[in-house]
Amino acid sequence: MKKNFIIIYSVFCSLILIFAISFFAVNIYNENQHGSLRTQVRFEKMASAAVTTLEKTNISTSEALRQIENAVGDTKDFSYIKITSDNKTIYRYPDQLKDGEKVESNLILSYTKNINKTHIEAGLYTLRPGTIFYYAKISFIIILIVSLITIILIIVQNHSDSSKNKTYRRHVKKAIPQTDDEETEEIVADDEKEIEENTEEEFENEIIEEEQEEIQAQDNDVLEENQIEETEEESAEKYGSYEAKEEEIAELPTQDFEPAAIKTEGEEKGLFSPETGFGWESYFLTRLENELNRATASELDLALFVIKINGIGRASPVMKKICEYLTVEFQFKDLLFEYKDDCICAIKISMNIDDAVTFGEKLVSEIKNIALEESPAVYVGITTRGIRMVTGERLLKEADEAVQHAIKEDNCPVVGFRADAVKYRKFIETK
Repeated sequence: MKKNFIIIYSVFCSLILIFAISFFAVNIYNENQHGSLRTQVRFEKMASAAVTTLEKTNISTSEALRQIENAVGDTKDFSYIKITSDNKTIYRYPDQLKDGEKVESNLILSYTKNINKTHIEAGLYTLRPGTIFYYAKISFIIILIVSLITIILIIVQNHSDSSKNKTYRRHVKKAIPQTDDEETEEIVADDEKEIEENTEEEFENEIIEEEQEEIQAQDNDVLEENQIEETEEESAEKYGSYEAKEEEIAELPTQDFEPAAIKTEGEEKGLFSPETGFGWESYFLTRLENELNRATASELDLALFVIKINGIGRASPVMKKICEYLTVEFQFKDLLFEYKDDCICAIKISMNIDDAVTFGEKLVSEIKNIALEESPAVYVGITTRGIRMVTGERLLKEADEAVQHAIKEDNCPVVGFRADAVKYRKFIETK
């Protein structure tokens, strides 16, 4: 609403300013175009009246001068006037005009007329200064009014924004316990510091909590194993141990087997994988849930990318270049995670499905250029939060299905999952 008002008001102001400038320019142009004819008619009318007055013999000099002034009329049309009769100056304008002096300009036309013993000489403005001032004054007033209205709107808007900021700070202070002034300042500073906390530090805190839970679970397992060992020792004392039957066990046929690969805790050291520099897969869903909560609270969209790269191992130097490129594109490496054996999951804040698909096509093209010699098969599955309140597991499932569709399609390596907003609203209403 605010943006639309600014656009409409800007267009309106532009039209008013264009009108003011055009009004001045058009009227000045018309005045100048008709200046030659107007000045000629004006001079002839004034000269005829002056000659008629001077030819009269039964009037006094003062009366004759008064009638000549009436014939001249508005002196703003003239730059100078000189009327002589019998070599005597009868009328002069301006009064300080010297004999033989003329005012010359490109905007002045000079006229002379001799009738009997009367000589009339005058210069008239083709573009009168009074006319220029009149139209310039109107245009200036219009522009001034628009400028004042604009300044008032800016002041009101700035005052409104500052009031909102003060209201927000007042609410923050109300939430803080009433203490001394110094303690209150310390609490406010702590709150601002917490608000500006880096996302990577938050991620580390979450991982530390998970590690503490795992350590607690391991301690419980150790306690259970100790209890089992104690039970075995008691039963051995009561029923005899298995050492007496070693010979019988040795005679049993042996079978070759390989122990199953068990993932130990030592493999996941730190927050990021040493091969790719991205987060471990086990931390991914926790981070995704947290980012979803933040996006929902801020009413922002969130895009989830599952990037599948076939034909390149994670320990390959080419994969390291690809990971460096993805870190630059997604800006934060703590929003990138290893997924399965050949996939990478990435989170992008404030990106809708259309922009995400375009971005995914760019990723596929650049990854193939980086790994041009290996010619890997690259597929990207995308989904977004939209207006929905969904879980991280749901988003991951949608992105996984999008990747499978991309693999099945021949010429479409990027597939985006688009949720139906209408059906989702109906589902929420009936829920």
